[in-house]
Amino acid sequence: MRPAFQILADKVDVTAKIQDRLLRLCITDAAGVKSDTAEISLDDRDAALEIPRKGAKLEIWLGYIETGVFLMGIYVVDEVELSGPPRTMLIRAKAADMLQTLKSPKTRPWDKVTLGNIVKKIASEHGYQPQVDPSLAGISFEHVDQTEESDMHFLTRLAKQYDAVAKPANGYLVLVPKGSSKSAGGQDLPVVPLALSDLTSWNVTLADRGKYKTVKVYYHDWKTGKRTEIKVGTEDPAYVLRHTYPNADQAKAAGSAKLQGFFRGEAKASFCFPGNPLVAAEIKLVVAGVRDGVDGEWIVRSVTHELSNSGYSSRVEAEAPKEPQASESNGGGADLW
Repeated sequence: MRPAFQILADKVDVTAKIQDRLLRLCITDAAGVKSDTAEISLDDRDAALEIPRKGAKLEIWLGYIETGVFLMGIYVVDEVELSGPPRTMLIRAKAADMLQTLKSPKTRPWDKVTLGNIVKKIASEHGYQPQVDPSLAGISFEHVDQTEESDMHFLTRLAKQYDAVAKPANGYLVLVPKGSSKSAGGQDLPVVPLALSDLTSWNVTLADRGKYKTVKVYYHDWKTGKRTEIKVGTEDPAYVLRHTYPNADQAKAAGSAKLQGFFRGEAKASFCFPGNPLVAAEIKLVVAGVRDGVDGEWIVRSVTHELSNSGYSSRVEAEAPKEPQASESNGGGADLW
């Protein structure tokens, strides 16, 4: 198939103007708060190319003539690099979803609030729609401080405690567990199958970081005044979280998050294949026909799409998916559930 692209700059289609000048188009989509990026390298042989203004919005589409092009995202021009000889223009841009106001430091206390309500308030302050996974929304805080910390950094810090990711995307402010394979709107993301014949290369690392099958975590029971244990998982060996949490909800969520991190640490992979514009961060790949240890489900952590004179290719970094929720047990304390 024949690769194709389309670029709109401030809603004006500039594809025809740069069609024979494109040297390389590279788009990187990553899970989490890391900003997605685009790079466009152009032949500036006659110095006739107009230099795009900083802040110009680029709408970038990728695909094939036979199947059509797909929207990869909207990016804001961040910097332009001119070099030579030979004369080239390199345009660097970042995803348009991250508002500058999200990066401004703030100081404020949060009292008697759930994680879902924190996301809801911050989203409303910046014009986003909140989207919080139900498993995270109900986590409650008696008190948490935001001190000279941007709203995005604050959300990212809280998300890390529960093995989740916080990210603005497509008008939503999203908080979901890592590896959940959910869209910004909360729907299941598409599943992309990959057969042996689809892959140009692969690399899988099987580690021993998933050896823990249970996590022990403690919280302060305000009714009894005692430090109470919760177990997430039912098998040995167990990992012990040293921090004592202020309530059972936070303890359970932290224990579950730590265990999920152990599960995902069991295997990491990289795959290269002919360009597929449907592959994005957090989607699920299903690999078949390679061998044990490689075949199976993988969650994309980052993908780089590259279009050049050599063709269109996709490079993926992936990890083992989130395991089904482990059971919790009360380690001798009060019956909570």
